[in-house]
Amino acid sequence: MKENHAISPTGWWMAGLLERHEQSSRAMYWNNYRLIRATHWREAWQKALALGHRDSEIGRQAFSGSTEFLGITDLVPVYDAFEDGAELLWKEYGAGEDGTDDGPPEIFTEAELAAIYEPTAEADDEPPSPPS
Repeated sequence: MKENHAISPTGWWMAGLLERHEQSSRAMYWNNYRLIRATHWREAWQKALALGHRDSEIGRQAFSGSTEFLGITDLVPVYDAFEDGAELLWKEYGAGEDGTDDGPPEIFTEAELAAIYEPTAEADDEPPSPPS
């Protein structure tokens, strides 16, 4: 029997909202992951679209009109209740239907994460960008 993924057992979804920033000194594309409260995927989709368009408008004001909402990259139900160690997002890697292998994602060392998240003497007040 096929499991129904159209309903979130916790009432929460994780949505990836993709934006393009043409005049940003940082990355050109940002995939912002947002929590959405909804039971059914259609309600989550509609809320995610509204958030993406709202965030894009805020970004246009902050970045002088250079932000564009491109769409939703991920929409997955959250299966565990929120608590320390709860699983929020999962993704399968390996051979796709077309036979290509996308391989696993990058694995970070403690030193690499420290370089990303710990401020340095040379850094300005803006937090560093995560690696692409």
